[in-house]
Amino acid sequence: MFRLHHLAALAMVAAPWATKAHAQDAEKGIYAVARAGGVIQPDQKLDRNGLPNVTIDDNTKYRTGVTGEIGGGYDFGMFRLEQTIGYTDLKLNRDRAEAGGFLADGRAKMFTMSVNGYVDIPLGRVFVPYVGGGVGVARVDADLSRVDAVTGAGSSYSGKDWGFLWHADAGLGIKVSRKATVEVGARYTRVSSLTFDGQSDGVATQFAPQLNGISGTVGLRYRF
Repeated sequence: MFRLHHLAALAMVAAPWATKAHAQDAEKGIYAVARAGGVIQPDQKLDRNGLPNVTIDDNTKYRTGVTGEIGGGYDFGMFRLEQTIGYTDLKLNRDRAEAGGFLADGRAKMFTMSVNGYVDIPLGRVFVPYVGGGVGVARVDADLSRVDAVTGAGSSYSGKDWGFLWHADAGLGIKVSRKATVEVGARYTRVSSLTFDGQSDGVATQFAPQLNGISGTVGLRYRF
């Protein structure tokens, strides 16, 4: 009986720790994720140094576009590692591009693949902020033209190329069930190392734009 009492007392002391350890283990595992939203004020940077008579602005603005991604990952507890594929569609802000007596048209579509890492900040059981980022590649299909409406002189390019992509993220995870988490997030994305063939005032020219954007998304993570 004396030994039984001791075993019972030990079990009562150990139970909360076992429950806590089980809960922590339950937070780990494989998950799927989907995100969708808008790209706010995306733009394109262009170094015009050395380019002949370029009429394309060195800072071209696009309209708010759409973006989304799907993927999967593994939750290690406070750190998550995932891989995603995504799509972004941007259309030129013609009102800005045509200011000053120009005619302009353009679009950029991106298919992306990246590896991402996130740190969850355990401030509460329901609301869990996170920060992180990722690196990857983007297959960009782009065309852009800007022509002087009076003289007819202009610049344009069109083509497809692979670029280097990186992004930085911050957001809030809202746990709606034991396995499901709704995300509200923000992301800064940059795509560089792009080269497109085009022309400037009739002269064959290569353009190397850099695409940037800040996006806001809503997503869902589901842990299996």
